[in-house]
Amino acid sequence: MKAKIINSKLTHEIRGKILWPHILDGDYSIAIDDHPNTFHIGTFLHNKIISVGTFIRENNSIFKEKLQYRLRAMATDNRNQGQGAGKILFLKGVELLKKKKIELLWCDARINAIPFYESLSMKSLDKLYMIKNIGMHKTMYIHLNK
Repeated sequence: MKAKIINSKLTHEIRGKILWPHILDGDYSIAIDDHPNTFHIGTFLHNKIISVGTFIRENNSIFKEKLQYRLRAMATDNRNQGQGAGKILFLKGVELLKKKKIELLWCDARINAIPFYESLSMKSLDKLYMIKNIGMHKTMYIHLNK
């Protein structure tokens, strides 16, 4: 498996199938997908994309760090979950963010994804909150370049 930067359109199939099956119009884009500071990573197995994640230059006021990125829309195809594709993607993203001198990476994690992010040394805030059509979440974060 190998993770590399991809264009936003390559994220849409997995976003739609795994994350957002409630979206019926087929538009699985995020408004900031094509912003110059946004990048997308895909993990490939035998030249087929099996995992995607979007890294967005966005600050969360909960954190004091000035240089923050947000991880959004990270998912792995059902048939390939548990094989390390998400970890490879996450670590590639962290590597690229460290080169940019980013101080903090944060995300809104679905409850069932919290153990995955914890295995990658992310911490979570205590508060649980609901995201409409998706479910309960916690804010998670990891300090970079420390």
